[in-house]
Amino acid sequence: MGLRQLIIELRRRRVFRAAALYIVTAWVAIQVAGEFFPAIGVPDEAIRYVWLIVASLFPIAVVFAWRYDVSLEGVTRTPPASPSDDFDPSLRKTDFVLLAALATVALSLVLQFGSRIEPGQMRLDDSISAFSIAVLPFDDLSGNPDEQYFVSGMQSSLIDGLSRVRNLRVTSKVSTMPFREAGASLLDIALQLGVARVVEGTVLRDGSRVSIALRMHDAEKDEQVWSARFEDELGNIMLMQAKAAQEIANQVRVQLGSEEREQFAAARPVNPDAYNAVLKGIFHVERFNPEDMRIAATHFQRAVEIDPDYALAHWGLSKLCLFQAQIGMLTSVEAREKCMPLAVKGLELDPFLPGAHIAMASSLTWHYFDWEGARAYWERALELNPSYAEAHVFFAHYLGVLGELDDSTEHIEKAVALDPLNPFTIGLYSVQLVMRNEYEEAISFGEQAVSMAPGYAFGYGTLVMAHDSLGNEEKAIRAFANMLRLVGEKPDAAEFLETAYQRDGYEAANLQLAEFLVTASESRKVNPSTISMAYEFGGDYESSIDWLEISVERRDPDAPYIGALVKDPAVLAHPRYKALVKRMGLDYWASGP
Repeated sequence: MGLRQLIIELRRRRVFRAAALYIVTAWVAIQVAGEFFPAIGVPDEAIRYVWLIVASLFPIAVVFAWRYDVSLEGVTRTPPASPSDDFDPSLRKTDFVLLAALATVALSLVLQFGSRIEPGQMRLDDSISAFSIAVLPFDDLSGNPDEQYFVSGMQSSLIDGLSRVRNLRVTSKVSTMPFREAGASLLDIALQLGVARVVEGTVLRDGSRVSIALRMHDAEKDEQVWSARFEDELGNIMLMQAKAAQEIANQVRVQLGSEEREQFAAARPVNPDAYNAVLKGIFHVERFNPEDMRIAATHFQRAVEIDPDYALAHWGLSKLCLFQAQIGMLTSVEAREKCMPLAVKGLELDPFLPGAHIAMASSLTWHYFDWEGARAYWERALELNPSYAEAHVFFAHYLGVLGELDDSTEHIEKAVALDPLNPFTIGLYSVQLVMRNEYEEAISFGEQAVSMAPGYAFGYGTLVMAHDSLGNEEKAIRAFANMLRLVGEKPDAAEFLETAYQRDGYEAANLQLAEFLVTASESRKVNPSTISMAYEFGGDYESSIDWLEISVERRDPDAPYIGALVKDPAVLAHPRYKALVKRMGLDYWASGP
């Protein structure tokens, strides 16, 4: 058969069409592999084996196309150029043998090259530092539900120790809590928390003896790289925790500075009963509700009674005092009288205690409006504990209050990286975005905060301010009503606002709400800034400024935000407003429009 006749026969048998279809299909397969392989951790070089497979199968496809036709009726023999009248296209025994041979050769080629395509190691994002770590909730080997506070405290203590290492980024405890139950893979946990290493552990307390077994995993390699057991008397728990933190830092190959070594060396034995009481107090404070705060107060006070020189007990009382002031359990006068002395005492007893520095800074910022005095305490807290997410959050708001928005953003973003699953952090980040007039993004994070913790204060406040600034009146009313109902525990005010909006519209409803809240404030606590905001939204700017002045005079904890969170141009341009923020020492905001 000559070349010309061969080409004619190839066309008649539709071999060219089959080859073209095979090439298109192979090209699609290679493109899909190029997209899919990286997603499942297969190295890029594995694509060449796909090329080898499709190239090796091409001759088999040509042989098949030469001899057989494929139709809806199935596979049949291709008829000769001049078939006889009795030609039967159905497959014969020799065809089944040939097809089996072709299939065997094709399968062997696929297995030969396919076996070389091995999933590579899943990689973490390049932005994730090799010196980043998360300590997951510990398992309690005692099986005693009453030990939950103690096991939680062991995790907190190890995180606190690791957080003192400047070159190590440690995830906040709150963001590890969703992983209390087994289920997610270590790689998935690492990706969600943005860390390279994950520590797991078990705790067993037997009388006065405490045993902690720790395991550290390299998330990218998906393998355990270190384990150790620490055991001692409960009174030596701080020494044991310091030793564990240092060993982990050494395993990660983080260099400790002189002050970090000094902090670890400063660990001292504790009174076991006082330590137990502090752990119980912290356990209840972290639940963020009035009843648990009252319970926490009894435990912290008990710790002080047991050991009057126990710094952690005084810090616990100062932390509790600040929370109580923030949610309105204490008046601003009571907060100034009670919170600062507790923080001062904690610092006197332990100048290396980051939380005591935060307590001082917070009190100076939100109770005394002493901006300059607070700054040194904020900065010192972060020097002592660079991974202190709560410190980054509060320092960010302090900077935002003063108009230092770029530095503020830097710290709030660090907080989110350290504490990505905490609604408190996400909610306060959304407030920061309102400070920067980034309303769409603020709404996104505000909604995220309230979805993580329905009824969460900062999320709803963000939604109210951002929707009002964008002119989303119905959404602003809905968020305002939710804030009053779920956060402020004022369902009557929420219903009043919703009814007034349906009847009279946006501005009139806000003005009526303002008057409603003014009346309510005569018999129950109403935040002056909430009344001011309702007047602002309603267009009564004089009354809005009146209540801002009342907030400042009462030294309300929300008063520092009168520069950063008041947005109406008519208020911002008002001489009384400019004079008020200047009197507050918020010169950045006084120079506005």
